[in-house]
Amino acid sequence: MSEQSCDNIMFEMGLYKAYFPKDLLYSEIHFWFKAHETGRTRVGLTAYAARLLNDLFRIEWKVYVGETILLEQMLGEVESAKAASELYTPMAGKLADINTAVLDDPSLVSLEPYAHWLLEFEGEPQNPMTPDAYSAFLAAGWEETVKMLKGQV
Repeated sequence: MSEQSCDNIMFEMGLYKAYFPKDLLYSEIHFWFKAHETGRTRVGLTAYAARLLNDLFRIEWKVYVGETILLEQMLGEVESAKAASELYTPMAGKLADINTAVLDDPSLVSLEPYAHWLLEFEGEPQNPMTPDAYSAFLAAGWEETVKMLKGQV
C-alpha cells in the first residue's frame, strides 16, 4: 500500500510529510497501535516520530517479555543521527513479544514505520486517538515543535 493512498491521513512537517494509516490508533507520545483478535496489541513508532528521529540506528530495551508494564514506564532508548531519546510505554499490560528484527536493524523503523512493530502487549491501549485526532494533536503543537527543533526553546 502506498503511503499516499486514500487509506491514510497526511500531516505536513515543513518540507516533509508524515502519513498515518486510518486503520491504526495513536498515542500522544507518537506510537501507533494495532489490535489483534488474540487480545494482543502491536505497538510501533509513528511516521512523525520516525521523521523527527531520522536514521534510527540503535534500540535498547530495559524491559523483558513476560513483564507487566505500567503506563508511561520507561521502556528503553532509541538513538538516531539526530538524537538519543528515552521511550515510555503508551499503554499498560503484559509485554508479550519484542520484535527482534527491529533490534537487529533499527533502520527498518525509519524506512517503513508502519510495517515494523516494536513491541506486542496483552491487552488494549488506554485512551488511544483516531488518525484525525492524532493529526489535530500534532497540528496544535507544531509551532512549538519547530521552535524546539531550531533550538529556540
